[in-house]
Amino acid sequence: MEDLYKMILVDDEDEVRGRISSKISRESGFEVVGTAGNGYDALELIEKYSPHIVLTDIKMPFIDGIELAQIIKRDFPTTRVAFITGYDEFDYAREAVELHISSYLTKPVTQNDISRFLTKLKNELDDEFKKQYNINILRKRYEESLPLILDNYFVSLLISSSNTSTVDIENLRQYGISLDDNNYLLSFIRIEKDETVKDIIEYEKRKLSVRSVVNTILERHSYEYYSFLFNGGIVFIVKGEGSFFKKKIDSVYYEMVQMVNKFLSSKIDIGVSSLHKDFYSLKDAYQEAEKALGYSKFLNTGRIVYIDQLEESKTRMLSLSDAEIRSIEYTVKFCSDETLIELLDNLKSNALKDKSAITNYKIYVINFINIVIKFADSIEVDLHEITGDDIFERMAQFRNLEQLFEWVMDIFLKLRKLNLSTKMTNSQRLIDSAVTYIDANYQNTEITMDSICDYLGISISYLSLLFKKHNNTTFVKYLTKVRMEKAKEHLKLTEYRIIEIASECGYKDVYYFSHSFKKYEGVSPKKYREEINT
Repeated sequence: MEDLYKMILVDDEDEVRGRISSKISRESGFEVVGTAGNGYDALELIEKYSPHIVLTDIKMPFIDGIELAQIIKRDFPTTRVAFITGYDEFDYAREAVELHISSYLTKPVTQNDISRFLTKLKNELDDEFKKQYNINILRKRYEESLPLILDNYFVSLLISSSNTSTVDIENLRQYGISLDDNNYLLSFIRIEKDETVKDIIEYEKRKLSVRSVVNTILERHSYEYYSFLFNGGIVFIVKGEGSFFKKKIDSVYYEMVQMVNKFLSSKIDIGVSSLHKDFYSLKDAYQEAEKALGYSKFLNTGRIVYIDQLEESKTRMLSLSDAEIRSIEYTVKFCSDETLIELLDNLKSNALKDKSAITNYKIYVINFINIVIKFADSIEVDLHEITGDDIFERMAQFRNLEQLFEWVMDIFLKLRKLNLSTKMTNSQRLIDSAVTYIDANYQNTEITMDSICDYLGISISYLSLLFKKHNNTTFVKYLTKVRMEKAKEHLKLTEYRIIEIASECGYKDVYYFSHSFKKYEGVSPKKYREEINT
């Protein structure tokens, strides 16, 4: 890797941070992009800079290095962690090993210590990036990891028109593959095509690369798994036990999505079956996973789709009624842009109200195609000149109803020779709901992105995207701003003690509240109250 590796340095002693930072030169292959005195500030820097390595002291205020490493492993799986420590107790070492800590620096730190540490770390990172980016190495790893004959056996089990062959099952058992000894989830990955994939050969290479990344992640988490290429995508079967199996594997799926995006610049969708056990359920499991991916196109479900979550309630077919079709046709021809926008927004809102009720959107799409074609014909406009491509192929590319409605609105307004109008999107409604939830629950010390995502029924990655897209900020920064502004109101208008204000604003620790307030406002809460009352 030619660019410098980005490092964040975390230690509660200014002198230690300065001394270590001064010993890290560009010639080492690293640059210190940020320093922090505690774990909370470090997390903000990690979110901002996406560093390759975080070098942190173990003993720090608020959250220690072990807890910080646990958070990084969970929320930023591509970032490595190394420790600066004067401790060598067994408990710390054991926790560090479990967290896959890269290395250690023992205080007091010398120049030789730093040089040896950086050389070792750079070699590890160079190897990691070389392995991830070199398609030939990835392909070789794939070819050596699993004989092609095993792939053929799994494929034959899925495509066979007859019952699963007991001979094939017995042959797989002889290769050490069994689906009868534990529960398993079958997942189906499809890679989103983009302009970087120019032909089928390039796409096949991309699939091999994605499969290798997926296998590496599952191996690192010590899961027993089988994977093979099938039907234009990647199938992988993960075995597990216990009531928490499905909950734990969810974070692994999320890591797959993130790692593939980071190292291969590709976006993937994962459809997940319900729990199964034995070879004879393999077809059913695959059909469930494929069906889950089919849902993902028009249900805003994110990149990971569980069939169990989508089929909890009764389903129905989605289509426009005759009255709705007549209303759209009349509004497109005779009403204002504002009225047309309002009508389509209402239709979209109604269609998205009950996501679990949508199982077949093809009739819905055809309804809109017919309306667009009919309107274009009525004003004698060549629709191809407006769309620039085949209307049916274009609509087949839509991932969700949001994209469908956006395209229809754009085409209607172009046909009416007007500019595209801004409309309220489903994502805006979601971020408004998230903001409203924060404003109503900021006093709760337990409020987290998890609790908001559970309330809204969306993923953490999608909520993060919404905050950045619509509010140009992060969840943590927005929550902090709300709490700090409420704290300023209390300091101005009440006689509450500082500890009471901290509690009112959702802080368990008054010292961390004071630290956050000073960072936000520039002065301590006590000083702020004194200044506004003078």
